[in-house]
Amino acid sequence: MRGGISLGRPFGVPLQLAPSWFLFAALIVVVFSPVVQLRVPGPASYVVAFGYAVLLLVSVLLHEVAHAVAAKASGQRVTGIVLNVWGGFTSHEGRTSPGSSLLIAVVGPVVNGVIAVLAWQVRQGLAVGSGGGVVDLLLAALTLSNALLAVFNLLPGLPLDGGHALEAVVWKLRGDRAAGTVAAAWVGRALAVLVFLGGLLVPRLLGWGSSITDVVWAALVGALLWQGASEALRFAALQRRVPALSVPALQRPAIAVNARATVEEVVRSARAAIDAGVGAGSARDLEVVLVTDDGVPVAVVDSAALRQVPQERRTSLGAGATARALPPRSWLSEGLTGEQLLEAVQVRPGEHVVVDTAGRVRGLLHTGDVIAAVTAR
Repeated sequence: MRGGISLGRPFGVPLQLAPSWFLFAALIVVVFSPVVQLRVPGPASYVVAFGYAVLLLVSVLLHEVAHAVAAKASGQRVTGIVLNVWGGFTSHEGRTSPGSSLLIAVVGPVVNGVIAVLAWQVRQGLAVGSGGGVVDLLLAALTLSNALLAVFNLLPGLPLDGGHALEAVVWKLRGDRAAGTVAAAWVGRALAVLVFLGGLLVPRLLGWGSSITDVVWAALVGALLWQGASEALRFAALQRRVPALSVPALQRPAIAVNARATVEEVVRSARAAIDAGVGAGSARDLEVVLVTDDGVPVAVVDSAALRQVPQERRTSLGAGATARALPPRSWLSEGLTGEQLLEAVQVRPGEHVVVDTAGRVRGLLHTGDVIAAVTAR
């Protein structure tokens, strides 16, 4: 994340504090300092309130570190942890299973539950009671906030941790991750509506009255949940398209020509291939791949550059002068499908020469064509 403050690499995972967290800290100071002033009058109350914001930050950090550790233990690649105004998130990628997804989802709220229990036990051990000082107040607030974090995050709707747990359960039962994502996302949308209505109506029903602050917070949290659930639904739609991906359906027709050939020889080879029906039925132009004497693809002829070569130079100019070089080993098997195909082009974006089991050139695949097949509406 750009603009964040680096806080180190716990367990080898980059940790950053987003500038937006200071907005959260300021809000905590404004809301919590009047409570602190009942026990600590004067400017010191703001220091204590800020200390509570830091304790919340540590709680969220432990929550996210638990996600990261569980993800790494499940074979995931954890790319970073970011703490921000909404709490935090842990980025990880790689293949997973319903069981490991469930584990990764629940460990965060479990950690918050453990913190709440420990804070409560410490407070009981100190036996200072409700009339105690700053330590008692902070322990009481830490207990309540972590208990609420644990319960709220376990609600079974995306993007909450409980939503990811529900997704994993449905995935296991149905054998279809996208079905789990859809189910958890719709529950997430329902929760978003309930959170907003709850913030608007519950205080009035209980006779507490409601302030504009309560309504705004309910609206913000509801909007955040709705947005996350909607993103999950869009992701599920993409997931359903991945299994249908295949190299033959997406590749562009191509022929192989020796890299020592002249421009004229490339033109003749391409015309002969077209006359023979190569690429018939394809909406894309025929591509020419230059290969070594051993058949190793090394470049792709640029058709625009080829057309610009004057007629009188075609018999003397080498085809390599009109070609763009390929990175080493930039070829794919024509049998790749689904997630394996998507992962292959994501690892090495760009052009990929499609080869059969004998190593012969069968086509040319562009990463953009694969991504477009997944994301097209």
